[in-house]
Amino acid sequence: MASYRLGVRVGNWLEEEVAEEERLRDFIRKREQGQLLGQRLARLQESVFKKVELSVSSDGFVHFGDTVLLMNPDKKSSKEREPEISGDVTLAVDMDEISLYSDEPLQISRGLSAVKSVDPMGRNAFCIVSVDGSAVGEPLRYGQNFLIGTKGGISDKMTETKIIITHCYTNRNLAIPRTFCVWSYFGREFEVICHNYLDSHKVEEDQNHWEIITGNPGPEDGTMLERPEALPEGYKNE
Repeated sequence: MASYRLGVRVGNWLEEEVAEEERLRDFIRKREQGQLLGQRLARLQESVFKKVELSVSSDGFVHFGDTVLLMNPDKKSSKEREPEISGDVTLAVDMDEISLYSDEPLQISRGLSAVKSVDPMGRNAFCIVSVDGSAVGEPLRYGQNFLIGTKGGISDKMTETKIIITHCYTNRNLAIPRTFCVWSYFGREFEVICHNYLDSHKVEEDQNHWEIITGNPGPEDGTMLERPEALPEGYKNE
């Protein structure tokens, strides 16, 4: 049986060495381009959880180009719902998990969910976008078609008012059924669907109600949800 001296290479040593060098070159290339999984995850975290400043409505209207939250308020008491499906929630975009493991740019999926957080961040802040050529800054009117992009008539004001958001092609309303939760890339969240929830009088129920939340114009910052309620003239809070 032949014997080998120390240092003699056996087997597919050349192929293994070439493969190892190729893996090293690939690693260096991805690191320099910021495409390593850890780097992509860090950018994702920075993007979707980054604090977003909401638009401040000085006139009470929602305008094209505004950055807002879309909130489904929970008007039922905590005793009427299970704790995990109660509370105000905001519409949020989900993440296309497959793109994390690809060399292609990170993609936000077309899927939606709803989160309990009402703090504006990259996931749940949306821009009101015109589809009919309305200029940025023009007020959005009831019945007017618009798009909501990730990051924006009549004289009734739409901020802090219950509204119905209807899908143009199906004529179904955006809704949160609150019957069970779903698991997204970010964890346990609320399912978002298009469905008309109507009571015996053919009136939309709470599942279809949304509020457009803008920034707080006062010195308190935050959103309009944190704004102190106005007291009647002459009222003293003692």
